[in-house]
Amino acid sequence: MHNKKIKIAVFPIAGMGTRFLPITKTISKEMLNILDRPLLDYAVEEAKAAGIETFIFVTNKENTKPLDYFSKNTKLESFLKKKKKIDLLKQIKKLNIKKKNLKIIFQDKPSGLADAILRTEKYVKKEDFCVILPDDLILGANCTQELINVYNKKKSTVIGVMEVDKKDVSSYGIIESSVFKKNIYKIKNMIEKPKVKDAPSNLAIVGRYILLNDIYKFIKKTKIGSGGELQITDAIFLSSKLNEVWGYKFSGKRYDCGNKIGFLKAQIATAFKDKEIKKEIKKFIKNLGG
Repeated sequence: MHNKKIKIAVFPIAGMGTRFLPITKTISKEMLNILDRPLLDYAVEEAKAAGIETFIFVTNKENTKPLDYFSKNTKLESFLKKKKKIDLLKQIKKLNIKKKNLKIIFQDKPSGLADAILRTEKYVKKEDFCVILPDDLILGANCTQELINVYNKKKSTVIGVMEVDKKDVSSYGIIESSVFKKNIYKIKNMIEKPKVKDAPSNLAIVGRYILLNDIYKFIKKTKIGSGGELQITDAIFLSSKLNEVWGYKFSGKRYDCGNKIGFLKAQIATAFKDKEIKKEIKKFIKNLGG
């Protein structure tokens, strides 16, 4: 019986963010803000709250912003101290991740999620780990924690899944599974972006994974898949011949911040959770329709 704990999170952030041009010409997609915090901050906070201690960012060479954001800014901290802005100072200090716990790995060009994960092998060493895609903002219950809870019982790969409209299945990886018990599915197959008529279910894979360390072995055996990229779903499917793979229907609400409409919905949903501006924003939206 191995008592492994999930302590490492991988954040693949090497995408070019073309859907958000021109802003992504100067700001990388994961640093786009939801209210006053970048998307990546929400993902890191979710990981920290789930007990993650080591944070690995896979990005492109030009992108130093994530490192700047999570590193100590002495000048800013002393300015806030001088101005007696103690609450803000606490908030800023809370972001700092110790240098030894923060790793940046470069991916020359976006070549798929599996390729990004493969680059982390020597840093992850022999550990099992989680993968968090910041584009998928999940508000409410901590999705990574929910998946870790399943992993702790099953000691297997666990994937976050959610129900989508049948008409939208061709935008997602879709699972074929049998229900194990409430919200837990034993995965038999995964199909990347199937046609509506070919989809085995309407349970879609979302950007949260707990992966066993042997996934690296299976990525190396994976052939280039849809979009000319190495697909992580293909590697996980290969691994399922050897180990069970589980899907968990998480209880939070997911916003796809990889497109404008999802990004805007996430802004509004976050504003509705913010005590200071909630009332005002509700009133504003109500009057917009008038």
